[in-house]
Amino acid sequence: MTLIEKLQRLLDPLHGMPEATRQEFACWYSQAKLPQIRSVAFLTMVLYLIYAAIEQNVAQDHLGLRLLAHGILVPLALLAVGVASYFPAWHRWMLAILCVAPVSAVLTNLAFNRGSPDFAYFVPEIYLNLMWTFTVSGLTLRQATLTASCSALVLIALTLVDALQPGAHRLHFIWVLAAFSFGLLCAMVLEKAHKTMFLDQGRLALSASIDGLTGLWNRARIDQLFIEEIARAQRYGTPFSVILLDIDHFKHVNDHHGHAVGDSVLRQFAALLRDNVRTSDKVGRLGGEEFLIILPEIDAAQAQAAAHTLQARIRQFDFDTVLRKTASFGITQFRGDESPQHMLDRADRALYKAKAGGRDRIEVH
Repeated sequence: MTLIEKLQRLLDPLHGMPEATRQEFACWYSQAKLPQIRSVAFLTMVLYLIYAAIEQNVAQDHLGLRLLAHGILVPLALLAVGVASYFPAWHRWMLAILCVAPVSAVLTNLAFNRGSPDFAYFVPEIYLNLMWTFTVSGLTLRQATLTASCSALVLIALTLVDALQPGAHRLHFIWVLAAFSFGLLCAMVLEKAHKTMFLDQGRLALSASIDGLTGLWNRARIDQLFIEEIARAQRYGTPFSVILLDIDHFKHVNDHHGHAVGDSVLRQFAALLRDNVRTSDKVGRLGGEEFLIILPEIDAAQAQAAAHTLQARIRQFDFDTVLRKTASFGITQFRGDESPQHMLDRADRALYKAKAGGRDRIEVH
């Protein structure tokens, strides 16, 4: 890894990740930010109402326009942001307002106060505006940077001549730089923290869903996938089947070779299943030596063909220490309005029949 790549990974924990992961983070991040956007919008609205009231007592000109801008238009825009946060269909408009409003606020401030002796009293609103855009508005780092950059460029362009004159006006540039740089740094740190949190949550969720011994889906996760597949089949009318199987005479392996060898056989058996099914199939360990395979968009006959392929692979494989093993299979197809337990019961009866018939067999119920 080059120095540049290390720096990119340091700044962006998602650097180099698949686009699907980045898109998933974007959705997760937007949902995580909604409470912040909502609460900040309502709080800022209240503060602007207070500001508008005080401004009427201290400003010396444009009182009507100031009241219209700070007492009506800005609070209404912030109210719209807060209300829109509750409705997903309005989120695009919400983000548009959040991006436009800060720049508009800078232009309004300059229109009212630039060249006034009291400019120094009103300009802190602009510095707060820059930091607000970066740190509390709820915009993503990219959105906040573009918005704050527009605000800063407008501010510098319209105040450059004044700031170059001798006197305290020159401090204006350092305050703009400080507000922008502190805001940008905070936004970068916060977004990096969110990306790290997203990745950690993903790892924890995956860990909670994986069987520690075999690396397959565990019972809880395979049950959830089972429910999801039934819902999908009911919604779209597509078939699906399940294969319930277990390793024949597995107790003999543990009793004669020890649990370490038994664990090795389970891991190798799990790898055989995982490597010999479609990528769309879900393979899980229900417990002990029992496994379940969910096969979307496959009927019982096709599932039986898949089971024969697995059976042949298992028969040909040399397991550690015990060498050749076999497995018994029970197959059933989804039959409409039924629960996962009903399907499992049928698959279990088919599996029992396969074992009762001499093992290393495939039965369909």
